[in-house]
Parts: sequence; structure tokens; C-alpha cells
Amino acid sequence: MKALANINGQILDPQRAQVSVFDRGFLFGDGVYETGRSYDRVFLFLEEHIQRLRKSAGRLGIPVPWTDKFLEDQLKATAKAFGKDNVYFRVIITRGEVSQVGLDIATENPTLVILVQDLSEGLSRLRSEGYYLLTSSVRRNSSQSQDPNIKSSNYLNSILALKDVKERGAMDAVLLNVDGFVTEGTTFSIFSVSPEGKLRTPALSVGILDGITRRHILKASQGLCNAEEGAYSLEEFQNAKEVFIASSVREICPVYQWDEKKYQAPGPLTLKLYEAYRKGVENSVKNSPHRY
Repeated sequence: MKALANINGQILDPQRAQVSVFDRGFLFGDGVYETGRSYDRVFLFLEEHIQRLRKSAGRLGIPVPWTDKFLEDQLKATAKAFGKDNVYFRVIITRGEVSQVGLDIATENPTLVILVQDLSEGLSRLRSEGYYLLTSSVRRNSSQSQDPNIKSSNYLNSILALKDVKERGAMDAVLLNVDGFVTEGTTFSIFSVSPEGKLRTPALSVGILDGITRRHILKASQGLCNAEEGAYSLEEFQNAKEVFIASSVREICPVYQWDEKKYQAPGPLTLKLYEAYRKGVENSVKNSPHRY
């Protein structure tokens, strides 16, 4: 078994899991989600994921009638039924099913979907060998038109960016904003190490998601190096000794090439930050109540 689904509290094999074609998540991408992973049957940073899920839903006016405990219990039950120590999870809340297709948002019964599946077999290889990135010609949506801190099920912006760079031979894409500043990747935060050894990452103000892993990497950097957040041009940000990407599932992965620039992968500071981040993970896992 490669995956399990939980639809509104019912755990099902993927072949039996169904959501109505009249669900607004299917019709309009009108939903929010969180992804993460477990370590030794502990969901990492689960409180932060649930809090961000609620905030995303709140910004869209999607009701979330379930308590945090209910959401956690359903996630635990699904992972326990899946029966593996280290899993990928995705929690989705849509605005729910409607009786007639239309843009009106007046619905009262949201849909809850939980997916649990195996982690990608290639994660360890990516952490050691790294990524080849290209800057996409597709720009990140302006924060004035779409709030980047709504983790929405509608991922068209990133899908178009990924399509663009895949057609040119890259593994993944980095997007600039409309002003030409580096923002983030399709599903990841990005960091670089300046020639002087300073850790840099785009500031939230350029229009990026407030990434949970991003936060914890900045925390892990304390005592290891100076770190800053800012608005960086592509040339400035790529002028670096090391570049790496980060996400909840991938943790930290080095970048060996970005456009025409090549980097040591993984570089020495990337390795130190990964070790520091993993120590934080181990401490969180050891002291966490979120074991299934």
C-alpha cells in the first residue's frame, strides 16, 4: 500500500476515496492545504501547520468547524492505519460541495481530506547531489492580487513556472516577482551564502509564503553565521558561494546549478545548517506529543 486517504473522517484506500465533482476544491481550487512529514511516528511542527491552515482558511472565509485535536486525531488515525514510521501527509480543507456550479461562496459544509503516503525514495539522493534550477519567465503572483500566505489549493502560478523550466531541461523553477526580485521556488524557500559567508533569503515583503522550515532554518543559523532577509535582484542573489532550497518534506537540499551559475553542492555552510536543523528536528521529535 502506497497511500491512504481520509475523507471527512472515513479512512479509505485511494481507489475508493471520492470527492464530489461539485466540490469547490475540484471546481475552482477553492481550498487550502498543508503538507509535512513524520519522523519516527511524530508529525514535525504540527501545531504550526495547523495554525497556518486555519489562517489560510480564515483569509478565504472558509469555515473550519473542527478542533485542532480532531484534525490531529484524524491525521494520527490515518497514519497509524498506513503503518509506517516516516510518511508524507497533506491536509486539505475545501469550501465544500455545492448544488449548482457558480462562483458564489455561500457554503456551510467544508470538506476535509487527509492524504498519507510514502516519502519519495529520491530524497536522500537530492540532499546529497542537489538540484539544477532555472529562473522561470513566469513571475510570482503579486501579493496585491493574491496573498502569498494563503496556502491555496490553486497552484497554477507554480505549475506554469515548473512547466516552463522543465521544457528547458531543469529540475525545478525559481520565480521572480513583478519588480524582478527573487521570491521562492515552486514549492520551496531558497537561500544563498554570500561571498562574505552571510546567509541570505528573500524577505516576506517580496511576496512569499512564511515557510515553516524557512523559519526553523533561520533559527538554526543563530551562532553559525550572520543571516539576513531582503529584496535581492537575481544577479545579487546568484552571486554566492552556496545555494540551497528548503521545504518541510525535503528539508535542506543543495543547488549545484542555477541558470548559468554553478555551486559547490553541498557547500560547507549548507552542511552545517543541515546538521543544526536536524538537531532541532530531533529535539522536537523527542519532546513531541504528536506521536501516532
